[in-house]
Amino acid sequence: MPTLALPFPLWSRLGGLSLLWALGLMPAAHAQDAVQTNPGERACKTEVSKFEETIGFLRNAQGTEAAAKLKEELLPAQTEHEILMTQGYCGLVKHLKRKHLL
Repeated sequence: MPTLALPFPLWSRLGGLSLLWALGLMPAAHAQDAVQTNPGERACKTEVSKFEETIGFLRNAQGTEAAAKLKEELLPAQTEHEILMTQGYCGLVKHLKRKHLL
């Protein structure tokens, strides 16, 4: 099965919701609405992108499979999705800080 390896600069530009949309985990309308309706979310999106950049670094250093496994252990995809859909980026930042991941 081929693995998806994104170049680091491209990966770092993808935000959490954009990534979920790109992976087909949420409709495009939700990704656009979630970011555009609350400008305060932009600061939180920046914080979340720090976590995603770290995962991107691990992907480059250790490989896609190792990075995906670690991310799933630290922040399961289902948990990330539920938090983003109910609390947005700021809720995800709170969760990451509680888990000492930010």
